[in-house]
Amino acid sequence: MASLTVAIPTHDDAEPLARLLARLARLAVAPQVVVVDDGSAEPLEATALTAAAGLPPGTLQLIRHDTALGPGAARNAALAAATGDWLLYLDADDLPTADLPGLLADLDGCAFDFCLFQHHDSRRARELAWGQMRFDQRFWDAAGVALGALTALTPDQGALLAQTANYPWNKIYRTAFLRDHAIHCTPILVHEDVELHWQSFLNARQILVSDRVCAIHYVAETGDRLTNRRGPERLEAFGPLARIAAELAQRPGSPYGPAFWTFTAGLILWIDTMLEPKLRPDLSRATAAFLSTYLPAERRAALEAAEPALWAGIRRLIARHVSGGHAPLN
Repeated sequence: MASLTVAIPTHDDAEPLARLLARLARLAVAPQVVVVDDGSAEPLEATALTAAAGLPPGTLQLIRHDTALGPGAARNAALAAATGDWLLYLDADDLPTADLPGLLADLDGCAFDFCLFQHHDSRRARELAWGQMRFDQRFWDAAGVALGALTALTPDQGALLAQTANYPWNKIYRTAFLRDHAIHCTPILVHEDVELHWQSFLNARQILVSDRVCAIHYVAETGDRLTNRRGPERLEAFGPLARIAAELAQRPGSPYGPAFWTFTAGLILWIDTMLEPKLRPDLSRATAAFLSTYLPAERRAALEAAEPALWAGIRRLIARHVSGGHAPLN
């Protein structure tokens, strides 16, 4: 059976990290666990982590960044250190489920570049429900892969599932696939996983999906987690988005083109809800410049015809602060 490396970025997350490592020890799925301590105030210590979690000696590799560089840089460092055939990114506050060993057994002997699996989002607990957020689940339903142990995706199905939130921890990658295509996270604080997500879909020749729920993702909706940042770092999303848009421009007719622009419009509108109000004019200007550069008028017209409400929201966002209240997209 192929070997798995689990890659975990962490910053001042000692308690949830200990819980995650203990779960990995119980599941016994990964001969290598790479933890990247991204500038924690109290540096982690590999021997203590290994003993507390009950991991076999030699399993844990600890990398230390003396200064916090962000989760993207931490994941990239873990990828560089990975020795496993397959790679699974987990956040320190995630938990793999008892279904993960089953998925690894399902994948044994399969040819694939990455396998997308289902997950449980902690916010579903408010509904006394188990599984993904409805926003993500609808793409699985539309693709016809919500049920079925292991399925190979067609390009059209891939274009649907690429529109799910760009999480790094709901995929098992073939390590060599990431390296061969130089696929990595962007070394920024937030939205660092946009390139990892989209480059994976654009470059994969064989994508598998599994309906197994293999991870629990915990979302802290308040507090100082990176997820809740409201500052100018949100505007750095346009860097990775621009690189994906430029690549798609070289692939006319790709089913991923319309999917990417729908995803991008939704992401921009979501960023608008997160930003400090004083930064919203900057978002409007950046959006106008980005679309004018990368989205030709004829393609935009087709997208607007297909999803008028979504793109009307983008026009309103731009018109608030750009060109005297008129969106300069003509």
